[in-house]
Amino acid sequence: MNKKEAPQIPNYAVKTEERIRWSDLDAAGIMYFGQYVRLFEIGETELFRLVGFPYTNAQFEELGVWMLRVNFHCDFHSPAHIDDLLTISCWPEAIGGASLRLRFAVQRDTELLGDGSCTIVSVDKKAGKAVKLPEELRQKMESLIMRNQS
Repeated sequence: MNKKEAPQIPNYAVKTEERIRWSDLDAAGIMYFGQYVRLFEIGETELFRLVGFPYTNAQFEELGVWMLRVNFHCDFHSPAHIDDLLTISCWPEAIGGASLRLRFAVQRDTELLGDGSCTIVSVDKKAGKAVKLPEELRQKMESLIMRNQS
């Protein structure tokens, strides 16, 4: 596997740590590739919590939208092993009309193990159709980016 440098992680990226457990491993003794979805979800959860939209409250219920994942991409660069302490970075890469693209990087120390992206679309709960991102969410994501670019 190629050891690749980490993508340019912006200073506004939300970082959290997660340790690899026995249950994360495959038969080869390395982290099962599907666990990257779990790690990316941890990063996403922390990002939304930071901007005031934790998944534990009813904010999305009040806004009347679902935030549906419509694509997921991951590149694998180096394996993770039992008890590795990983840093998960997550940041908004693009904010569209109804969509939000998040970027992720998973590192062990400074070594990039995997990186990828996920596109999320705001969907009206009743109609089941894409709608504009809730303005409050858009403003908070844009504020996160702007606040940390100075």
